[in-house]
Amino acid sequence: MAGLKKAVPFTLLIASTVLAFDCSKPPIYVDIHKRAVRGTNILQYGSFIGFGTPSQNQSLFPSLRQNETSVASGDFCGRSQLRNCEGETHGTFDASFSRSWIEDKTYRSLDSSQLSNASTFGTDSGHLYTHFFETNPATVNTVDNFSLEVVSSSSSNPGVIGFGAASTLLQKIYAAGLIAGRTYSLYIGAGMDRAGGVVNGSNTFGGFDSGRFTGPVFTNQIDTSSADPLAVTVTDIILDDPTGLTRNVSLMDSVRFPNISSVAQGFTARITTDQYPMTFPPQITENFMSLLTAVETDPNEVPDHSLRITKSFAGTMTIVLSDGFRVTLPPEMVSNSTGLSPVASGNFNWNGSPMEENIFYLGASWLSQVYLMIDYEAYNFHLAQAVVENKYVMPTTWCPKSIPVAKSAESESDFGANGLVGAVLGGVIGGIAFIACCVIGILYLLRYRTVKKMERLEAEEGMKKRQYQDMEDGSSSDGSVKGPSRDHSTERIHPRGVFGAWRK
Repeated sequence: MAGLKKAVPFTLLIASTVLAFDCSKPPIYVDIHKRAVRGTNILQYGSFIGFGTPSQNQSLFPSLRQNETSVASGDFCGRSQLRNCEGETHGTFDASFSRSWIEDKTYRSLDSSQLSNASTFGTDSGHLYTHFFETNPATVNTVDNFSLEVVSSSSSNPGVIGFGAASTLLQKIYAAGLIAGRTYSLYIGAGMDRAGGVVNGSNTFGGFDSGRFTGPVFTNQIDTSSADPLAVTVTDIILDDPTGLTRNVSLMDSVRFPNISSVAQGFTARITTDQYPMTFPPQITENFMSLLTAVETDPNEVPDHSLRITKSFAGTMTIVLSDGFRVTLPPEMVSNSTGLSPVASGNFNWNGSPMEENIFYLGASWLSQVYLMIDYEAYNFHLAQAVVENKYVMPTTWCPKSIPVAKSAESESDFGANGLVGAVLGGVIGGIAFIACCVIGILYLLRYRTVKKMERLEAEEGMKKRQYQDMEDGSSSDGSVKGPSRDHSTERIHPRGVFGAWRK
């Protein structure tokens, strides 16, 4: 199966070089948030996607190593040992309720290691939902005959959408002419339970959100020989608490930490969404524990083996890569309200299942501050500093083999930058501001009518008639001012939802 995994990306690459890219195709934007899913009343954090006819609600978590898309079967929790199962399925799928499900007993998975031997493969309709604003309905892109793995039993999270080098989803929607090429961009967000945040994430298929990142873009090559193909070199890890004793301390300083000599020049780390914390070489983890008096946690309490900081620390952690890209985790992530850190004592996924040893990972905690852009046509990936709380959503077509460029709303036309301010304020401030505006408007209207009534009483009868006629001729039927519409073939600006996030 490993040979098949290596051969697939090469085949897709040959096919993509033959086909011309249609860069007029708009991207497909799918947000990541907590939402109601089938099979449980627990809201689950993931991508706004559903399968079946009629569609069954799933909230699938993106995986950078898995190629297939998988969902939990209807009886998954009754057959699985998955910890906190009902809160971790990301939505179940019952093939018997779908009119479009077709089982395929001959299908061979593109992943070298499947989630479980208890899986069924088949095809069904996939539904990719785009939802820019809370008060508006979602739009949907439907993908017919989509390959789907239905998992009956597993110790790992089954609700996963695969964005590996041979992603069946990217290949399917590209072949269907829905996107310009096999490009994909991810902001993972911080709305998952482990992160304890409220900022939602997003997927952009065939494009990127040009308002979601800032600063220079750093380019790296994809390592097709690895199951974790996004590799970088970490050259420094810095802890800095300006109010405490730990000020600008490098965990890779060989003078201060003699044990670091073998990795002082840097180490290779893989980018993953399969675990939340980061894992470092043992010497660096030891230095982190020593400096912050961090201790190992009970895996029954903390399945991902994150270390707990026991001393007061209100500082940041900065990860420096060999190309100069720097990611700084804020104090509330370095030590949360219970002292949990984003550093683990070993490699374990979200539910505590062990991952490969002797591989070091930059997990979802690191990605919460990063905008990741992957070009499977050029086999490059790009990293940039994420704009964590943005006011605009700006899905932009990504023409393959080019480098994405950030674009702020202020760089748009007057309408793009200013014409949507009212809508953005309505989305960010919410209902309170809306009610206040309505009250002010009503009071103004009442005052206006009172003044006019007094003028009419004091005027001559003929003047009153002419004044009334003038008012009818000079006002619009609804009192509104219509602005121009805005339509781009490759880029659209949308205000974010209420309080800068979607709530389902």
